[in-house]
Amino acid sequence: MVIQRIASFLDRWHWALLLAATPFLLFPTVERSPIMLVVPALWIVAWLAGREPLPPTPLNAALLLMFFMVLVSLWATYDVTVSLPKISGIVLGLGIFYAFAREGRAPRGWWMGFLLFLGIGFGIAALGLLGTQWITKIALLTPIVSRLSPRIIGLPGAEEGFHPNYVAGALLWVIPGFLTFSWLLLSRAKAVRGLFGCAKASVLIVLTIGATLWTIAIFILTQSRGGYIALALTLSALLLIALPPRWRWYSLAILALLAITLGVLLASHLEAVRAWETGSDLASDPALSLVTFESRLEIWSRAIYGIQDFPFTGMGMNAFRKVAPVLYPLFLIGPDTDIGHAHNEFLQATLDLGIPGLVAFIALYIGSFWMLADVWRAARHPLLNTEHLPLNTDHCLLFTVHWPLVTRSLTLGLFGGLLAHLLWGLTDAMALGARPAFMFWILLGLISGLHQQAQDNRLVVDGNISTTEAGNGLDK
Repeated sequence: MVIQRIASFLDRWHWALLLAATPFLLFPTVERSPIMLVVPALWIVAWLAGREPLPPTPLNAALLLMFFMVLVSLWATYDVTVSLPKISGIVLGLGIFYAFAREGRAPRGWWMGFLLFLGIGFGIAALGLLGTQWITKIALLTPIVSRLSPRIIGLPGAEEGFHPNYVAGALLWVIPGFLTFSWLLLSRAKAVRGLFGCAKASVLIVLTIGATLWTIAIFILTQSRGGYIALALTLSALLLIALPPRWRWYSLAILALLAITLGVLLASHLEAVRAWETGSDLASDPALSLVTFESRLEIWSRAIYGIQDFPFTGMGMNAFRKVAPVLYPLFLIGPDTDIGHAHNEFLQATLDLGIPGLVAFIALYIGSFWMLADVWRAARHPLLNTEHLPLNTDHCLLFTVHWPLVTRSLTLGLFGGLLAHLLWGLTDAMALGARPAFMFWILLGLISGLHQQAQDNRLVVDGNISTTEAGNGLDK
């Protein structure tokens, strides 16, 4: 009994213990590597306290496979100290995912996690302003970025400042959430004022819109062309999903017409396109140059060579940056240049964890998109609204302001963050276990928590319906 009481106390503060271990897991050393045991220790504590050690989620099988491949990568890597930062990052990510998935099963805990997610995104934007090694691509932004210099330097892996593409990739996880949450607050401002009071509601709306504009502004300053394209495609997809069915078909027809027109224009101006590729005035413009794309093609080819040589185990986490210049020399990039990663998250996952690790990584995306689609369908249920749900203290936070609209808006925000980063990750990469990648695990935890709530609410509605039908049957 004493052990169970101690375990219950520690389990109640599991998130605080994980938070205390986070700095050591973000910046690990060989001497501090045993701190990684904190994460499984918290699961054991939950079991001793009589709780489920791991919340059941549709992603558990993929996460088990991924963690198994992390252990395999320890055997495959040429130097454990090189792989240690990424391994520690994945261990932290698993701890974060299960902590957010557990707390997110209750509406109050989910909202706290969601607001923390947006707050961290705002913090990343602030750190990005102070610590990014800005580059010049777009002439319109040159007067601004030329006045900025990194003030946060010397961090492991970012000694000269953060790379702007990394900042853009991290912000893509939160920008759609900021946009949909801001729209939700504005469109239901009257209901929000009734819930929180006029003064508090006004402060909340102003702060949210200000944080949204700030985050977007820093994202624009990164001048990440891949990020711009990913966000544009994502916002287009979100608009198509949000539109009524009739307008959705009209919009798809317009987009198809624009695509056909663009294809015809490109086909009729092939000489100009070739001149662009081979060094015209357009190619000399940093904003339009294809030089970086050519170097990416070369890196991708070397990544494929590495996958062919290490298909099942991978070459070890974080090893590609050191192995590639030795085994697969590049011609467009000097041997002293740290390429960092494969500039494609799916190739990088395969290099780190082998083809089984790639399967697990893809399964995380598929499972997350499936959960979001399931929540979207649940929110469209005609009976799933506040009059059919018990408005106790735990439910009212989520359901008071028209549950279907709130949930569908939040679902769009989470979907947008996942999709935008996925599209960005096709031409760039934030390797599994990288420091900013903990945002990915928070996002997955929020999706799992929201999906569990949708499942619980289905049971509530079905139970109410069954009870009503039974009562009607008895009356007869």
